[in-house]
Amino acid sequence: MALVVSMTMAGSAMAQDGAANIEQMMTDADALVVGTVVTTRCAVFDGAIDYLSPLEQVAAQIRLGEIVAAASGMVEDAPDRLARMRASAGARVCGDPALTPYLDFSRQIARDVIDIALVAWREIDVPGCNYFADDGFMRAAERASAAAEQLTIEGEANRITYIEQRGEAWAEVFAGNCANLGFEPVETLPGQIALALPTQ
Repeated sequence: MALVVSMTMAGSAMAQDGAANIEQMMTDADALVVGTVVTTRCAVFDGAIDYLSPLEQVAAQIRLGEIVAAASGMVEDAPDRLARMRASAGARVCGDPALTPYLDFSRQIARDVIDIALVAWREIDVPGCNYFADDGFMRAAERASAAAEQLTIEGEANRITYIEQRGEAWAEVFAGNCANLGFEPVETLPGQIALALPTQ
């Protein structure tokens, strides 16, 4: 009986943890929606606050896309919630200092995504593989590989471990698809970051 009660309590705790994680995920999504939407709307003409750079914008959108994909399988009303987030973000006033925390959070997440991509580019070998890569992507791959050589991962030990593990996992994805003619490198996280890196 005690075992049954213990298992029930453990299951309840896991469910609560799962619910908390989902809500945290949606909170992160809301912040990323605000950061990316206001950057798109305001960055060109408003200099009152520091919006995301083009590279940071791409990286933040990649992470937002990951959250949306995960939420679609766990949150029944995820599309409606995301639509409301975008509508709310679209109504925010450009230059409002209250946007700064959202932009700072989006920039932090973007830095993680960029570092993950560059860790992967330490090992990715596009010229040696068989999947299609046009001249534009080849040039982007060269820039990414050069940037990867200069990468220093900053932060706490747990962040460094997280970045390295995810970057290595992406490198393995590329290596595992080296002979796959149907592989689309431009659709991957490292591929998108490579294409978004500044050309100068």
